[in-house]
Amino acid sequence: MEKNLDHSKLVAVFMISYNQQDYIIEAIESVLNQKTNFNYHIFLSDDASTDSTQSVVDSYLKNHPQKNQVTFIKQEKNLGWMPNFIFTLQKCQESGAKYIAMCEGDDFWTEDDKLQKQIDLLEANPDVVMACHKYRELHNDGKTMDCPFFRKDFFQENNYFKFSQKDFEEFMRIQTMTIVFKSSALDLSLSKNYDYYCDTHIKHHILDHGLGIYTKDFDATYRIHGNNVFMSLDARKRSKFTYDVYKDLIKQTHSAGYKKLLNISMKQRIEKELKNHKFNVSNLYYLNLIFQQLKDTGSLLLFLKNLAKGFTNL
Repeated sequence: MEKNLDHSKLVAVFMISYNQQDYIIEAIESVLNQKTNFNYHIFLSDDASTDSTQSVVDSYLKNHPQKNQVTFIKQEKNLGWMPNFIFTLQKCQESGAKYIAMCEGDDFWTEDDKLQKQIDLLEANPDVVMACHKYRELHNDGKTMDCPFFRKDFFQENNYFKFSQKDFEEFMRIQTMTIVFKSSALDLSLSKNYDYYCDTHIKHHILDHGLGIYTKDFDATYRIHGNNVFMSLDARKRSKFTYDVYKDLIKQTHSAGYKKLLNISMKQRIEKELKNHKFNVSNLYYLNLIFQQLKDTGSLLLFLKNLAKGFTNL
């Protein structure tokens, strides 16, 4: 640890919720169960849930011995996912904490030393501004899936690897509940430069200020269910949002990595349409997709191939 480090303001834990009465306590407990040699504080903002989330949290915290470690904010009106996201990050940053850790209200941390390990790494590596790790997806049927998204050679038989912004653009997917970052690397004013500002933009711009560090630990779980904001969208809206995020970033960064991901995203959108609908050449939505792909890639051959698939997909 650094000398003269203010342990009372070391880590702010970001948490948001909306209609997550069945999951929110597990999320809070997973943070309050952390064993650390420093202090941390949770900032939880509930976005005017219409279920019992707020009363469930109130009841849980009422007599909890660590209730003073939680600031529970109840929004009077629904802000929407991203405005509430930004609001809560601002609260974390305004607290004066050196680091911000993240865990949304339907996800949870799985090891009680997760936070300590990540802060130790950040303190020991001044060139690093963000720490993250592997995670597991948990589906409604109880099945889990390990999620390491990076090039396999990155670890090189080590327990962690450092990565750059370029690596993030080209190879990696980092889930929000795995990250801890330096508060000083967060610049929320950049949101005005984008049309589809989200957590991907935030991670990208944190890496403007230094490297990331990725460990082998499976220290958090991402819950896949129909009630979270992204998964509640229909398939077309989800795939379009992912595409729009990459397009948004390309406008500002001109990244070849995001360009590649944009084209992959469009390819997947087209494949899903061919799989789910017949005779797509009469489908205006499909035609708009392949014309947009032509505009993005400049490939007339690819356009003609997908046009032909639209005629033959019966």
